Amino acid sequence: MRYLTADYIFPISSPPIKNGVVVIDDDGKILSVTSSVAEKQSQIIEYHSGILCPGFVNTHCHLELSHMRGVIPEKKGLTGFIKNFIAARKTFSSEQIEIGIASGEKEMLENGIVAVGDICNVADTFKQKAKKNLKYYNFIEGFDFFPENTEVELNRVDNVIKELIQIDALADYSAVPHAPYSVSEKYFQTFSKHSPEKILSIHNQESAEENLMFREGKGKIIEFFASIGMDFSHWNASSKSSLQTVLGYFPNENNVLLVHNTFTDLEDVKFAESCSKNIYWATCPNANLYIENKLPDYNLFIEAGAKMTIGTDSLASNYSLSILDEMKTISQHFPQINLEILLKWATLNGAKALGFQNEFGSFEAGKKPGVLLIENINLDKIYITAASKVKRLV
Repeated sequence: MRYLTADYIFPISSPPIKNGVVVIDDDGKILSVTSSVAEKQSQIIEYHSGILCPGFVNTHCHLELSHMRGVIPEKKGLTGFIKNFIAARKTFSSEQIEIGIASGEKEMLENGIVAVGDICNVADTFKQKAKKNLKYYNFIEGFDFFPENTEVELNRVDNVIKELIQIDALADYSAVPHAPYSVSEKYFQTFSKHSPEKILSIHNQESAEENLMFREGKGKIIEFFASIGMDFSHWNASSKSSLQTVLGYFPNENNVLLVHNTFTDLEDVKFAESCSKNIYWATCPNANLYIENKLPDYNLFIEAGAKMTIGTDSLASNYSLSILDEMKTISQHFPQINLEILLKWATLNGAKALGFQNEFGSFEAGKKPGVLLIENINLDKIYITAASKVKRLV
């Protein structure tokens, strides 16, 4: 049994406790969170400077791209990123990819991440995940802009799922569409049948060009795909935002994780929230800056009472796999968002989005969420700083 204390405890499911104590058993299970312990136990309390919080939940990652750190130029926009990504991805050996995956997972562990919502286009990460170093929810992603290719793509997705189950029969997974601009209407009408009662995910409004494509049928995304020989004669603009065009394909009873949301406006936030109580919004601020050099307006989501989560995206579009680094970026640009809110995004909201809330996300009796120490905190304002760092205690 261990008794852990710090300047503040953030249980997440309840308000912060100054000089509180987290009591855990030898297996890391939370027994209690209290404001004090009996005097006879004081000699065995572990004292730390900073704050204690549950382990982080990374709701959006592409672990399979961890070998691509620093390869793709920054701030080229979404179409520039895609173009450079396609050119670069084929230049790596299977050994480089395997080393990158192991290194990426190690980096997440060292940065206090306990659970991950991970995008999988191929089966490269499954052997590493079978080691159970982290808890994963696998989103097996489909790309299919042309309806004549729908069945072929669904079969490819099914084959990736079969590989996952063969390696780990108990793995969590869903078949999901990549993005509104890369999936046909036929695929949208079909994919959810492959993932009944599962967690769903989609890249959403990562670029202003995505909304332009759906509202007016023009822009850089269409120009890019046309440049590589894709025929758009079958496709018509909806005169609505991309989100309002495709959200109806997602069953209301499923958790739906909308990822990036860089160019989502208040009307779209309210639209999504009115459609379902199971919408979660994953923000990946450092990747947003890396690709589009823009952040979402977090005030809109807070105003609408939206359930925000935090992801890292991949090392193809980020320089670290660290939720704390993402929180620092949000704090730098939106200093009015307090630490209690950010930590909820980084822990409990993410756990709920991925269906892992019974184990992770908060200091509640019976859970095993991990215990993190965040050091170098501004204790006067209870605020993270550029010097803040995280250490895994449990």
